[in-house]
Amino acid sequence: MSERQDVILGAGLAGLSAAYTLQGLGEADWRIYEREERVGGHARSVEIEGYVFDFGPHILFAADPEIGELIRGLLGTNFTAQSREAYIYHHAYGLYTRFPFQAHLYGLPVDVVLECLAGLVTAIERQARGDFNPRNYEEWMRGFFGDGIAERLMIPYARKVWTVEPGEMDFAWIGRRVPTPDVERIIAGALSDAVEQVGATAHFWYPQRGGIEALPSALGERVANVQLGREIERIDIATPNVVFRDGEHVPFDRMIYTLPLSELSSLVSDLPPRVRDACGALRYQGIYCVNLGIGRPNISDKHWVYFYEEEFPFHRLSFPANFTPHNVPSGKSSISMEIAFSDSVPLDRERIVDQAIDALMKAGILDPEDRVELVHTQEILPAYVIYDRDHASNVDVIRSWLAEHGIAVAGRFGEWQYLNMDHAMSSGREAARKMARQPSRSRHGTDRQGTSGARGV
Repeated sequence: MSERQDVILGAGLAGLSAAYTLQGLGEADWRIYEREERVGGHARSVEIEGYVFDFGPHILFAADPEIGELIRGLLGTNFTAQSREAYIYHHAYGLYTRFPFQAHLYGLPVDVVLECLAGLVTAIERQARGDFNPRNYEEWMRGFFGDGIAERLMIPYARKVWTVEPGEMDFAWIGRRVPTPDVERIIAGALSDAVEQVGATAHFWYPQRGGIEALPSALGERVANVQLGREIERIDIATPNVVFRDGEHVPFDRMIYTLPLSELSSLVSDLPPRVRDACGALRYQGIYCVNLGIGRPNISDKHWVYFYEEEFPFHRLSFPANFTPHNVPSGKSSISMEIAFSDSVPLDRERIVDQAIDALMKAGILDPEDRVELVHTQEILPAYVIYDRDHASNVDVIRSWLAEHGIAVAGRFGEWQYLNMDHAMSSGREAARKMARQPSRSRHGTDRQGTSGARGV
């Protein structure tokens, strides 16, 4: 029998960061197995006829100084720092306001601003009385910001991007995802546009060349033992082996799993019923990107725009040339539109491109005489995990079972959490540190049960 390996499944940012961390800890023998022919996972890019599109638009920022330093070191001179130009389009009023909505009411009709501020005051009064006990995401939005802000934008947008009613969702995930400016800042943003930006993305980084894939590519160059084009057929926990589509069996010792938890039931045949049920109950949505190359320059001065109104199929569109001019050929522009879909909100793939282009015309972003030089589509599935009210309990069941078998998880879909790229990198780092503290079973001659019971996960 072949000697057991320590393996990382998936060479996205989490898997690469785990391997990079392990190498720094003196554990250089870990092997990474990746299905695709390139590293990066969801943080990849594609170049077509000089147009560069990310797999869903991405930007970089990092709350963790260690991760921020790593990102800057990896990109080196291929790095640009920018201040956000993000907006919300209101077709009903024929105008744009700055993102986030709750911090930039200025410019909306006076009656709308008054409705939003009155709702905010009522919400604050209720909070002061201790009457703020939300049971779901919709109740959190209403209770924190008031009915005006919630009903005017936040609930319609949440329904559109998550493809489920926000009343079906938990709100424990919010954290730094939803900007929560204080009341003084909300009032200031209602009176003037000349206010400081708020939120984690107010300032961000982006590679000058190569799209967002420049980051995982640079990280991948610093990591050894990456095997590409290796698709997994199944994982045998009892043996234990990873079995690949080409028939190879790889005995493993320690494992870091960064693949979607939702795929576990198709990869592991002997899952306990409670774990299989939990995997089947995990919910997620997909993103369908419609990318256009446009035959004129400077189509917009914005980075991205949110669309909450139902008449627009996309919930967000981005202008890649404004992240870096190297994302488009000279004298051209591009647009990337994101359309959310799921089992409950199906996607009409035959009509969506025409619908998206018509919507751009309706919003005044494209002119009738504009020449669409390139149409490119991408389907990202899963794209975001849906935090329904059973999310935490289902994830806990799955992760606890994996931990019992000495398997650590990392990344957005391995943890089944809403993680940005910096979070995915720190997730991989922490999984690596955890596994480095766990002795290798084959190296130390201990059996699986004994080691599993002794490790401090």
